[in-house]
Parts: sequence; C-alpha cells; structure tokens
Amino acid sequence: KLTDCAMDVSDAFAKLREQILIYRDSDNQNELRGGLNLVNTTNLSFFDAAQKSELFRLKGTFLNSLRGRRKANQAYCQSVQICPTFSKAWLSWGALCSTLAEIEIKTNSFSEAQKSSSAGKKPAQYLAQAMGCYLQAIQCGSREWDRINLPKCLWMLSWDGNNPGLLCQTLEARGADLPAFVWLPWVPQLLTSLGRIEARAVKSILKGLVMQYPQAIYYSLRAFYLERRDAERAHRGKPSSAHAQPTTAVMHAEELMSILRKSHPLLWSSLETVLEELIVRFRPSLEEELLTTMKALLQRATAQLDYFQSSHKGVVGTKAESTAVLSSFSKTLSRVSDKFFQSTTVSSADGGILNDNRAKKAKEFIRRYKNPFEKDFLKIVPKPNEVDSDGTSQPCLALSLIIERLNKWKQLLEAQISFILSSLPMQQVSPILSSISNEIPDLWSGACDTKQMSRSNELSPSSSSSSSAAAALAAFTVASSAVASAAFSEGVGGHFGGGTAALEIPGQYPPYI
Repeated sequence: KLTDCAMDVSDAFAKLREQILIYRDSDNQNELRGGLNLVNTTNLSFFDAAQKSELFRLKGTFLNSLRGRRKANQAYCQSVQICPTFSKAWLSWGALCSTLAEIEIKTNSFSEAQKSSSAGKKPAQYLAQAMGCYLQAIQCGSREWDRINLPKCLWMLSWDGNNPGLLCQTLEARGADLPAFVWLPWVPQLLTSLGRIEARAVKSILKGLVMQYPQAIYYSLRAFYLERRDAERAHRGKPSSAHAQPTTAVMHAEELMSILRKSHPLLWSSLETVLEELIVRFRPSLEEELLTTMKALLQRATAQLDYFQSSHKGVVGTKAESTAVLSSFSKTLSRVSDKFFQSTTVSSADGGILNDNRAKKAKEFIRRYKNPFEKDFLKIVPKPNEVDSDGTSQPCLALSLIIERLNKWKQLLEAQISFILSSLPMQQVSPILSSISNEIPDLWSGACDTKQMSRSNELSPSSSSSSSAAAALAAFTVASSAVASAAFSEGVGGHFGGGTAALEIPGQYPPYI
C-alpha cells in the first residue's frame, strides 16, 4: 500500500528545509514568525547531528531577522555545539558577530585614537569572535565559499590600534592551524602586514607557506624584501637617520628568505637562475625603452593640449598655468635626457660578455640619438621669462611643437625597432632556460623509443595481422612524434641534443612534507 511507505529521513529533511527557506526569504514579519514557529515545532529526534545543527542555524537566522540578536547568538552557539564541524553554522555566527560590531561602531563613531582605548574594546571583542568563527569555518569546510571572508579577517586587525591586541592574538592562535594553501591568494596582503602590528601573527602563516609552497611565494617575497631594503637604505642615507635600525618588515622578510634558502636550497638556486636569465637576457633594448617613454609623453602632452583647447576655447590659459605646464615638460625631458644619454661606464665584473655588449650598444645609442634629442627637445621649450605677457601665443606654440617632435621620434624609433627580429630560438637567446623543461611522463615503458618499438613489432608475426596491434602501433607513432616535436621545440632534444633539468613550473611545486 502507498500509505505504508515511509519517507526517507534525508528526503524529509530536504522537504522541511525548503519549506523553511520559503519563509526565510520573505520580508513580511508574520511570515518570518511563521518560519520560526515551523522550526520550533519540528521533532528533531529523527535527524542526525548535521541536520539538527542546520535547523538551529535557520532558527538563528529567523531570530536575527526579527531583531532578536541575543537569542540568535544563543541559537548559533547551540548549533555549533551540536555539530562542531558544520561550517555553515560558523559562517552565520561570524556574520552575526560582524553585524553587532558594525552596529557598535556606527553608534559610537570611534576615531583612530579611540580604537585602542577601553571604549573600543567592545567592537574588538565582536570582531575577534567573528574572526574566530570565520577561521573555524575554513578549518571545518572544504568549499571555496568558506574562504571568502579571509580578507575581511585581515581588515579586522586594524581595530587593535597601535599595539597587538585581541584580534592579533586570535589570528596567531587560529591562523596557523589552517591549511597553508588557503592563504596563497592573499600573499601580497600578508607581506604588507609584516610592517604593522600583526607582523608576529602573519609571520607564522608565511613560514608555513615558505615550507609547503616555496615556489608560489618566492618571487613576491623576494620583490618585497628588495623593495623595502632599498627604501631603508635610501632613508639611512639622509643625515638625520644615519644610525637608524632596520625596520621590522625588512628583518622578517630577510628571515623568511633565509628559511626558504635553507629548507629548499636546490629550488632556490634554480629560481634564482631563472630570474637572472629573465632579467639579463630578455631586457628590452634602449630603443624600446625610449619609445615607451616617448609614447607616454606624447599621450600626456596631447591630453594637456586638448584640456586647454576645451576649457579655454583654444587659449592655453593664464600665464601661471602656461608657465607651470612648460616647466613640467622641460624638467621631464631633461630627466629623460639624463637617463638615456648620460655617459656612464658599465661594469662587466659580474655580467661578463653580456654587460660588455650592453655597454657597446649603449655607446652606439648615445652617439646616434643624443645630439638630435637635445636639439629637438631641450632647446624648444621657452623659459618662464620668455612667455608673452598674456601667456597665450608662445606657450601654445611650444606645446604643439613638443607634440610634433614627439610624433617624429615615435615614428623614428618604431622604424628602427621594426628591424629587430620578432622571434629567436630559445637556445640561442638563453641556453640555460632552453635546458629547463617540465618532464613529460611516459604512457608506458619505452613509449618514446621509436626504433625499439618498431623492431619488436616487425619481429612479431602475429602483430601485423592483428587490428588491435595495428591500432596500438598507430597510437604509439602519433604519441612519440608529438613528444619528440615538443622536445625539439623546447631545445631539449632533436639534432641539437641538450639535457633536461627537473624544475617545476610556477604553481605546480608539490607541497613540502
């Protein structure tokens, strides 16, 4: 009989949940109360822990919509107590705590100085609870949606003020327990945090990334360290800060680099080799760099002239505006001249033949372009005392003349660069990079050995009559030719020979165990 058939518990729960969600999505207070009553009158004895936890989470959602935030907090607490691994409950509880913190902040309008005071402790407590819930949801769940609040957790750290407080302690206690890969999209933000109060908490997270995913973090960490170190050295060069101590960010970054070098010495050496080859071998020519500068200046000058013509009806403007514009262009063109045509000696102590070739090209570049550049640009911009009294005629002519000369140089450099080959064999440009490849796994033992495979099929009398053997031979021929072609194009095989170095491409380095 149909009446004797009992509905499965999972189906009954799915039906009940859909009915509750219909009430939850309504803006009517009566319907929200009806949904809450439906949850309260449900018999929970048939459901498992996760299903009970979901019902209490929905109860907290209804209470929150009905402005009963204290009872909603209790419902979320009971939900995670029933099933501590239910990530949705942790996310909903964290959202409630975050909402309470926002209400507290809007009500009191805290300033930056009040964040670290006793008045700012209540929002910090709510935010710390929300951060703990978000991080616990990531640890319990495997969905990408569970990790969406990670940047919000990093933003919350600003509420600790000038000294590490409850939020930094929460991140330090719970952040290091998360899987390291969840922090990979936020490596730039973590590196920036090394210079703030949360440096200690973030440092433990970055250590985990360095140990498990060194290749994913290496280039960002290296760039951050060199940038901060150079800025610190420039700051030390000032007389007022000659005895300044190294900053916290530089010290932490240097320590992380040291850990990476010690834990992954071979990988570090390979990455440095790749980076050095990219910087030295693939640097743009001086003509290409000058062309890029000319295009930027041309765009700036054209925009400035269009602004004058549209806002002042073809007149450049006041004398002060004209003088400021021409003075800015004069300084910019002088800096361009100093950058590209200043005669400097290129040291070949560490670069060898490459730096010698670069020095020869630089001397030829200066000999060819220096005098024409100075003649075209450094002598056409009028000085402030040469501007007409009304500030209209001579400056406008000078700006239009600058645009004309910039167009001429743009066309000249483009014609010169067009003679450069658009592509070169990798083995000719960089033999080291051409010897690096990602190893292609064989489909079977000896799959790429063409002669051995062909001979074995020739010696077997039954292989020629078998259609399956013929299909296997055809598949082998296609696969082997594809592998040989790929190896030849990468410079690791064919007539030129060359060995292979096992180096993982970025993002595919296996976790360190």
